[in-house]
Amino acid sequence: MGFDINYIIGHVDEELICPICTDVLETPVQSLHCEHAFCRVCIEKWMLLKKQCPVDRSELLPSHLAPASRLMRNMLGRLQIRCPFSENDCPLIMSLDDYRAHVLICQFNPKAIVECKNCLMKVPKDELPDHNCIIELRKIVQDQATEISVLKHTQVDHEIRIGVQIRELELLQYYLAALRSTSPIMRNVGNQLDGYAVSHWCAGLPTARVNNWGSVVSTPDNEMHFLVRNSLRASGCPMHLLNTMVEHCHEERWPAAMATLQRRRANQTQMTQFVSRLIRPLSSGRQCLCIFGVDNYHVPENLRPFLGITMIFV
Repeated sequence: MGFDINYIIGHVDEELICPICTDVLETPVQSLHCEHAFCRVCIEKWMLLKKQCPVDRSELLPSHLAPASRLMRNMLGRLQIRCPFSENDCPLIMSLDDYRAHVLICQFNPKAIVECKNCLMKVPKDELPDHNCIIELRKIVQDQATEISVLKHTQVDHEIRIGVQIRELELLQYYLAALRSTSPIMRNVGNQLDGYAVSHWCAGLPTARVNNWGSVVSTPDNEMHFLVRNSLRASGCPMHLLNTMVEHCHEERWPAAMATLQRRRANQTQMTQFVSRLIRPLSSGRQCLCIFGVDNYHVPENLRPFLGITMIFV
């Protein structure tokens, strides 16, 4: 791809003609062996098919090509070229370096993109007189409706695949949980997977602030355990951790510094440092939140849960 020789002003030396496209060289390169010059785009396309010089058939590889000599570049730099839209009254004559940029923005280009003042769509200038805003906008709406339909089907497929993968992962986690007692290695792997699952879950929960730790329900009954289970499940709790998190809504499973009312009162100032995550309220209307170990490395160890605890507030 070179500069159309028909628009060049004056005589053009034969050395400045690309032997492939027969136009004036654009971004010229030379063979280090035979010194023939070509447009870079032309010779790269040629070499996809043949590894020979198109002039003398000598071997030609990509490693043989180098930028054209300074003399050739200076000769090209002295050439002047008319705008290809001179027939449409564009008067400009310019250097080869400015040619491509000018063609893109030339106001005499019949294919220049302009904006319709009525619908603000961008259309080629020569198509503007026949442009129908309603038809074009309707076509855009139809195309977008088709794209949305495709995206919806794709989303459904992805959701199905994700659901299958989640179930497979849960089965694997149940299997690992059953193997934890067999060896310290399996116990360590299981703990790491639990930590990852909790981290992923809690990152999607909103944070909460507790002003009154005295209103916490520390010994929920069986009916409240059932409500907590439903709330945790609706908030995205990993299924293999659901029983653990339900059990951890009783103060017997809380960190040592929170295990009794007296200790909670003694450590209330430190408990205000907790990062808490809000889950869906119980169906009875009571607020429920979780405190996760991954959120609370900044609190003392006797207050920090290993995975997480669930707390119900009156």
